[in-house]
Amino acid sequence: MNRYSASRLVSALLLASLALAACGETAEPSPASTTAAAETAAAADDNAETEPEITTEDYDPHFEAADYGGRAFNILYNGNQLEPNLDFAATELNGEALNDAIFERDSKLSEKYNIDIQAAFKDDNSIVSAVKKAVQAGSGDYDMVEVNGNFSMNLAIAGLSHELNEYPHLDFSKPYWNSLMLAGSSIAGKNYFVYSDTNIHALGATPCTLFNKVVHENYGFEDLYAIVREQRWTFDQMGSMTKTVTSDLDGDGKITQLDTLGFIGNTFVIDCFLSGTGYQTITKDENDLPSLAIDTPEFLRINEAINTLCSINTGSYICDRYAGVDREYAPMDALAEDRALFWIANLKGVERMRNMISDFGIVPIPKLDENQPDYKIHYQANIGAAMSVPLVVLDEDLVGMFLEDCAYMSRMTVQPAYIETLLKGKFLRDDASEETMRIMLSTYYADLGFMLNGQSIDILTTLRGFVQSEKDDVASRWAKKVTSYQKKLDKVITAFEGE
Repeated sequence: MNRYSASRLVSALLLASLALAACGETAEPSPASTTAAAETAAAADDNAETEPEITTEDYDPHFEAADYGGRAFNILYNGNQLEPNLDFAATELNGEALNDAIFERDSKLSEKYNIDIQAAFKDDNSIVSAVKKAVQAGSGDYDMVEVNGNFSMNLAIAGLSHELNEYPHLDFSKPYWNSLMLAGSSIAGKNYFVYSDTNIHALGATPCTLFNKVVHENYGFEDLYAIVREQRWTFDQMGSMTKTVTSDLDGDGKITQLDTLGFIGNTFVIDCFLSGTGYQTITKDENDLPSLAIDTPEFLRINEAINTLCSINTGSYICDRYAGVDREYAPMDALAEDRALFWIANLKGVERMRNMISDFGIVPIPKLDENQPDYKIHYQANIGAAMSVPLVVLDEDLVGMFLEDCAYMSRMTVQPAYIETLLKGKFLRDDASEETMRIMLSTYYADLGFMLNGQSIDILTTLRGFVQSEKDDVASRWAKKVTSYQKKLDKVITAFEGE
């Protein structure tokens, strides 16, 4: 197989994993299945004349072109400077694969419907107030809103967005819609926001564990990729390596961000460790109604395990514990300067490390223990943007066709361009990292506990606080939260059932 064919095969495998994630598949592929996939792909090439290939074109919604007279199609979106939302931010061709794919997709949509796509950026709170003002005025100022899961939920509960299961032209059976997130974010069978292949910003928020290969080799640790393949990558494994590496590099008698660190990160890592266990902090019953699950023995055990892994005594360095330490850039500096073994970030964070001189790789978030059947991960509800439709728009037919066509076209060109960008990035230049990427993208799950933080059901914020301050009496502390959280959750349920 030549280099070009191999690259296409890797891309195909990664895109297949994206399709699995979108369809809610959670089984972890093994090296044997990778080989089988490669053989199947090769066989498909050999038999192309006799066996028609199913391609993403088969999911084309086949909407007829329509003339909307050049009217503005207004999109409101959020993001931040550190991790910008690029889903609709391409204003011209610049030769960069992802930017150009987004620009050309938007150009096709503009031409097909004779519309002028206008994407306006606002911060999170400003988006909610702007949508509220437009809905109350009945002005239809915005056709679509793209904001993170927490604020998408806020819009829904405030009655500012449209329920989407019966919305014109949307077909959630198509693979470019993320059915797992639809199932996970619904309440009482209703969905007010969706994720699709349009949402590159959400995909880029996928958490992962970065490791410095130079530091790893210097300490003679076992092959980390082999540990992952053999399902032995756990909290204990990471903690043991972390404790071995952390040392007082400058000899000042204390551990700081400038020392040699087994693991460095900010409180974001606490969310990631929780998601890596696969535990649902809010479960749902047969009627799709949520209930709290934070006072169970299993959740308390997980809380204790995260406490241990993030402990100063284990050698972990959580930047938020120390005044004056840059929580975003201190981890990147330590990894780049060969002073840190591990940093937990997301794919957007990994992209920022492309200029790092030393080699680094990625592995999944570790499992709680070896009894956990597979690796798990979630979309970052406070980062990755979902799509909502304001309750009042000027033309529901146009909005529905736009969202469906945009998701389809994104699957055809934008998602492959994003994967290509990652493949060309330094961190995915070895087969093991590519295999890790595939594992990560096939193990998503959804938890309402990550989406209701904005409703003062602040499970993640509370967990971060307990771990950051290394509280050891968490059982009584969580017990005190249950009554308050339940009252707020009951209000959320009432809001959904009453719509």
